[in-house]
Amino acid sequence: MIRDRKRIARTFIKYGRLGLASSGLDVLDIYARIKGSSRTREEAYRLLAVCDTVRFLKISGKEEALGAVQEIYFPTRGTEYSKSEISGRVIRYSQRHNCDERTVYRRLAYAISVYEAVLESYK
Repeated sequence: MIRDRKRIARTFIKYGRLGLASSGLDVLDIYARIKGSSRTREEAYRLLAVCDTVRFLKISGKEEALGAVQEIYFPTRGTEYSKSEISGRVIRYSQRHNCDERTVYRRLAYAISVYEAVLESYK
């Protein structure tokens, strides 16, 4: 499986920008927003995989990985993302949670591996 890190990061960021990371939405609302905002079926599957990844991380008790994903990839209003923005968020997250940057990247890598497995299961 070939990883496209930029595409994965953009998908997670888009999921957050669409407001799908909000805890006030139920699963059916999330599915409806994904369907309405996706231009292609592939794009809808990628956003749905993010949704299922977030749900899996919650259910499996991987709160550290979920917290890293939420703080790093789910944007606040008006945030423009660049490579340096993500790196800066990783540094700030590591300082707030008293861990090194490598640990944060490992948590993100775990979440991305779950995402890829979920996305692969749709085929």
